[in-house]
Amino acid sequence: MSFHDDISNLVSSFKQTQEYKEYLKLKEDLKKDENVYNMLKDFKEKQNEVQISYINGKDITKEKQQEMENLYSIVIQNEDCRKILECEMKINVILADLQKSMGEAIEELVKF
Repeated sequence: MSFHDDISNLVSSFKQTQEYKEYLKLKEDLKKDENVYNMLKDFKEKQNEVQISYINGKDITKEKQQEMENLYSIVIQNEDCRKILECEMKINVILADLQKSMGEAIEELVKF
């Protein structure tokens, strides 16, 4: 079996996790209510903008922080939105574990 086959198997395995399947179902359910779906989509786009700014070393203003906190407060009041955000957190834990394992595996390559 080749390394690329192993990667393909890892991806397939990830797609079989309960968290992945639950996320897809929640997302499909959320799409049934266009207003709620668009509200969450808007929040996530703004969240990504803030994260990219932070990664690029730009300061996040107090106003922007407050705006994001207010938006988050509104979004999580909707049970479906809250569920999908919780599911994303679970998926992020899985991906962080994978990243940690990969980092440990390549440590010898990057250390001198």
